[in-house]
Amino acid sequence: MRVLKQFTIRKYNGDDVYSWAVFKKTDLPKGQRGIVFYGEATPVVCGCSRSEARYHSENLNKRSDA
Repeated sequence: MRVLKQFTIRKYNGDDVYSWAVFKKTDLPKGQRGIVFYGEATPVVCGCSRSEARYHSENLNKRSDA
């Protein structure tokens, strides 16, 4: 069974270790790359390290697929 990627991780509102967040792909502006700033999109989970954000993203993708 293939997992459709509906959630993605991006840097959110900063450039430190804990500024990673999980976003719905549909909430991001088309072609969005780089840091997402406050007001551009609403994060599902924020304040994570990169590995934590990746973990949350993978879990959300698995749940949404089930």
